[in-house]
Amino acid sequence: MSRSEADVQDLRMIERCLELARQGVKQGELPFGAVIAYRGQVIAEATNHVSSECDVTRHAELVALSEAQKTLRQKRLPDCTLYSIVEPCPMCSFPAREARIGRVVFAISSPIMGGFSRWDVLSDNSLSSKLPEVFGPAPEIVSGLLSQRAEQVWRDWNPLAWRFMRRRGCFGRAAEQTSCHAGAPRPTFSWNALADILAAPALSVSNVFLRRRADSNTISDLEKPGV
Repeated sequence: MSRSEADVQDLRMIERCLELARQGVKQGELPFGAVIAYRGQVIAEATNHVSSECDVTRHAELVALSEAQKTLRQKRLPDCTLYSIVEPCPMCSFPAREARIGRVVFAISSPIMGGFSRWDVLSDNSLSSKLPEVFGPAPEIVSGLLSQRAEQVWRDWNPLAWRFMRRRGCFGRAAEQTSCHAGAPRPTFSWNALADILAAPALSVSNVFLRRRADSNTISDLEKPGV
């Protein structure tokens, strides 16, 4: 497969992740979606099952990994690519390394919770060098693919929650550390970033107002007879 064909395939798989994330929202889950492809063919896909199964370990990536292993009837998946709308967390990254996933492609980086950009599980070569019986080589990492569209999926889910998560640095675009994909956006002026900057003073004033209002209510209660 040529590089251009691989890029087209990656785009198609991430688009499917976005569709799965939207489906998950309709089922009461957070907008996560994951796909596992084996030599260009989808063999597993999943949304989060955390809310529906009341199980915090049922992340989309873990559900997809389990399904892929059962489909191929093997534990190791070196010829497979894990696609996800958001960078896999450490809980998902360790099983991916143990399954010897060959590539990991995601749209949105997770600087606070990510198994690559924060905790460096996916690219830690010491795992495979110290425990080669358990962990495979570090997979190829590609980030930032269709990130703007992925962010829109999250924004559509809950605009206010998305803004707060972005302001806190939970999600973002950190593709500088990874392979540069043909479909990844180049650095450009961001109207969303400008909106966040302009919103900051207003949010600060709002927080001050709410604190003063709470203090005022407390004083009023203390001044009431019998209090």
